[in-house]
Amino acid sequence: MKKFLMLCVAFLATTAFAACGGDDTGDGGGGTPVSKLTVRPLSLSFTADGGELTVSAQAPTQVTATSSADWCQVSVGSVQGGLKVYPLTVTVGANPTTYSRTATISVTAGSESATVTVTQAEGTAAPSGAITKDAKALAKEMVPGWNLGNTLEATGDGLAAETAWQPTQTTQQVIDAVKAAGFKSVRIPCSWNIHSDGSGTIDAQWMARVKQVVNYCINDGLYVVLNDHWDGGWIEVEGFSASTTSFRPLTDEQIAAKAERLKDIWTQIANEFRDYDEHLLFAGLNEPFQQYDLFNGRHADLMKNLNIYNKAFVEAVRATGGNNAQRTLVVQGPSTDITSTSQLLSASDLPEQAGRLMVEVHYYNPGQFCGTFDASGDKAFYYWGADNHSTDHNATYGEEDNLRYLFGLMQTAFTSKGYPVIIGEYAAQQRTITGDQDKHNASVKAFYKCVNQYAANMGIVAFAWDVNDLGNLLTETGTGTIIDRKNASVVGTNALEGIKAGVAAATWPY
Repeated sequence: MKKFLMLCVAFLATTAFAACGGDDTGDGGGGTPVSKLTVRPLSLSFTADGGELTVSAQAPTQVTATSSADWCQVSVGSVQGGLKVYPLTVTVGANPTTYSRTATISVTAGSESATVTVTQAEGTAAPSGAITKDAKALAKEMVPGWNLGNTLEATGDGLAAETAWQPTQTTQQVIDAVKAAGFKSVRIPCSWNIHSDGSGTIDAQWMARVKQVVNYCINDGLYVVLNDHWDGGWIEVEGFSASTTSFRPLTDEQIAAKAERLKDIWTQIANEFRDYDEHLLFAGLNEPFQQYDLFNGRHADLMKNLNIYNKAFVEAVRATGGNNAQRTLVVQGPSTDITSTSQLLSASDLPEQAGRLMVEVHYYNPGQFCGTFDASGDKAFYYWGADNHSTDHNATYGEEDNLRYLFGLMQTAFTSKGYPVIIGEYAAQQRTITGDQDKHNASVKAFYKCVNQYAANMGIVAFAWDVNDLGNLLTETGTGTIIDRKNASVVGTNALEGIKAGVAAATWPY
């Protein structure tokens, strides 16, 4: 009955094309002849359950139609009288995936053609399975890693936050491009507290959207590290100082309240993802007390707070049971600074014995090469690495020897003791400069190569920071972007070539 009614509507709609008539000459029974291909509508939308919808094609010659996808079938019905209307029946089955999908119908009549876009909403099935690998086994399979940066951690209202700091909504096609580039794992920085109501409950739409993006990655066989990022600073800053403008220590009661809120957030997240297998890892925080003007010189004093929060995170996830009892979790070092972490966070401070735990640090060194500084004067380094110095703007610290030394600190403190380490973020700016562009390009490639080679040699997984900023690619400010998400293509070729070269040259030690 539904199909019959839709055909009737389609036939009535053709009166806009030509007057009604019964001959086969295409003149509409004395009206305007049918002289070109006209297709209506040009887009169809299906629910996850699928179904059948009809498109009307009017043309003076035989119409044919083909679909670009197996899950979307199309058939051409018999021509309807002098109007030369061909009903096209589009049939879509239930979507078994957890992502929306798109197909195109190509309609042809003689030398003319038209395209109908068919979309279907994502299915509801969620990945599940057993936890079979411990942290050491997972780490080896996660190299190299990539960040969905400036996306789900951005501030903003509701779902609109996803494109507040960069312009592209994440799709399965974006993640497909990440996989095609050779990455094995995706770190998803995410905000939760700013998407919660007055009682602390995370917005259901936000949770569903995060889950959808996680599923995009797992659909492609990628590992996922999902964290609680800066998130408005509610714990990254305010969990370590009672003021955001001048340092004021928290009381024990204030620290306990922050820990309880962290437990509440992670209990909600962990319950939502309880049945996911080992491809999903949780990271409790991002960069604890990273605000330099407040916390420089205070790292040792703030370890009490950090140890409490790390423990609260792990306890909350483990208490939800299921796969979360064995899921690999990631805790952060002080300010995610490598030197401070190696000095102040010992294996004995960690909330669990080795087996299901990783430690996170970040690496943006040297800052003038890695960061988006004003490139005028000597404020930025264009060149990095022993073989890549030019006449000016050379890195004066933080090159190969320093990188190897710092990563070695993490190997000694953690990876050699059974706690894999992730460099949750690192990047270098690809710039368009007025100096030696070839040397700069070689510097970017060398930096990414060395980070990945030295990291993997020491049992460390490095995650490239990527913010989908193409506007600065052709400027001296530069960008750390590797994947152009709008076009699902690689723009950071020097970075990606360096990553691949580093991984190929590395030998995993454990």
